Amino acid sequence: MMSHELLLRIRPFFEDRMAPAGYVLVDMRFYKRQGGAAVLEVLADRDEGGITLDECSRLNRELGDVLEKEGFLSQAYVLDVSSPGLDRSLTTAGDFRRARGRTVRFFLKDLVEGKFEHCGTVEDISDDTVTVRVTDKKGERTIAISLGNINKAKQVVGPANKQDR
Repeated sequence: MMSHELLLRIRPFFEDRMAPAGYVLVDMRFYKRQGGAAVLEVLADRDEGGITLDECSRLNRELGDVLEKEGFLSQAYVLDVSSPGLDRSLTTAGDFRRARGRTVRFFLKDLVEGKFEHCGTVEDISDDTVTVRVTDKKGERTIAISLGNINKAKQVVGPANKQDR
């Protein structure tokens, strides 16, 4: 079975198992390592963001049980459940919901308030717009950034050294 088709079949089973406990399936991919071992990589997070190593370990066991029970994989495989990581690009409305209250640097396709780059705290997210609290020479204010206008967005790890200018 092609890996894309396999992932489409597995996804709802994993989401049904994860959602009641407050987890979100961020991404999945299926690939073969250089030595030929099959790997099913699952990126998981909490609804509000921030998943621990112990939670990933527990999810690994639970999702492994789902795979075995449903018989999705007939070949030997490695299941790898991990956090999406702090340095992962934010792209979806769900990514920004999980980043609410955190500092994010936005690189835009089109100007917003005369700039292509903004850094601020994610305040809210609708289906297509991120509301961000920024502080710069103009003072503190809220701006709206369309998801379609975001070229790249990343959570700022550590102190935001470069303030929005």
